[in-house]
Amino acid sequence: GSIAFVDFTVDELRIEQDVPVEELERALGERLAEPHESAAEIVARHAVRLRAYAATHVEATTVDGGRPWGTEVVGNVGIVGRDAADGPRAVFALALRPPHGDDARSVRLRDELVAREIVSHHTAIFLRSDWAGGVGAEGAPRLLGTVRAWNHDVVIRRDGSFWRGLGGAVALGADHIATGTDHLMFLLALMLAAPLVAARGRWVGARASRDTLGALARVVSAFTLGHSATLALGALGWVRGPAALVEPAIALSILVTALHAVRPIFPRRETWLAAAFGLIHGLAFARTLGGHDLGRAQIVWTLLGFNTGIELAQVVLLLLVVPWVLLLARTRTYAPVRCAAALAAATAATGWLLERTTSLPNPTARPIAWLEAHPLPVLAAFAATAIVARAAESWRARQERTRSIVAHSSAMRARSIA
Repeated sequence: GSIAFVDFTVDELRIEQDVPVEELERALGERLAEPHESAAEIVARHAVRLRAYAATHVEATTVDGGRPWGTEVVGNVGIVGRDAADGPRAVFALALRPPHGDDARSVRLRDELVAREIVSHHTAIFLRSDWAGGVGAEGAPRLLGTVRAWNHDVVIRRDGSFWRGLGGAVALGADHIATGTDHLMFLLALMLAAPLVAARGRWVGARASRDTLGALARVVSAFTLGHSATLALGALGWVRGPAALVEPAIALSILVTALHAVRPIFPRRETWLAAAFGLIHGLAFARTLGGHDLGRAQIVWTLLGFNTGIELAQVVLLLLVVPWVLLLARTRTYAPVRCAAALAAATAATGWLLERTTSLPNPTARPIAWLEAHPLPVLAAFAATAIVARAAESWRARQERTRSIVAHSSAMRARSIA
């Protein structure tokens, strides 16, 4: 039998269906694959006929009124699995567009590939993704029905809207940041150095709160521009970043940024550092949107929603962390807390780098898993540290003032007695 995967995009229905070549040959009444031929040669010799065959054997109509959808065979038919035990399979890709004004909430799909000519043939049809319904391609496909010689139709009724699909893309981007510990750790490492001023190869003082916010705005904006550029290029297929290079590079970016928070490596160049590393992180984001080609409109809207979700998650992270960084940065406690947090990030990055460049297990996997499972207690502990440190700093300042007043009063009395 055959297997067909259905993808509803922003503006069309896509079908990817594979058919055993042996049964396709019986349906066509001719031999397609000769033993000495490559898959490319088979496709080249039969491309026109196979495309025409698919175009006349798959169709869709509206459930109410039976208005036909436009059908287009996308690309040439592929031949895969020539060395498989069950023989090679032909892969058809089709795009079907609803008639103008139809919102495509319900559709009757008629699939007669091979089943029209061979009574024993059947095709299992699965829903793989649905933009409007918020169903992503990363989940398990859902069986819609099975077509056979006596029943070639499957009615698909959908629930959703364009805005629900866009919301699903936004949620995917936000979740990618919220669950992407390496990306979060990179942003946190950037924040640690923002309140500081470097001189002579050391962090020597703290910026004013307004200057710190300006520095944070610059580095976060640079990171956003960097990852947005490569995310767009990668999602559109114009730039490819192999995981074997991108993932270690992300770990390296965290390690360098964390070490910079301990001792300035790139003083006054943090903006350029954030932009450069943003380009690398964007390639990793783009791989989340990779996979099946579901049309340019789908890519553009998914890209817009996904990137919006990333930025919203970054804004939430800044709102949750920056106030406590500003509070803590004006205290003596900040230096040890900053160094401890930066060294923890550097240790985690080293573990990721080891795991992603060798076959060795990540020695920091367990503590990282604990952090991922307990983000709120960690944030609460950081906030409590900032509050206590600030209170202690205020108490010390009051004590200093009291001692100064007492000393001044004693000096005045001594002068009056004299």
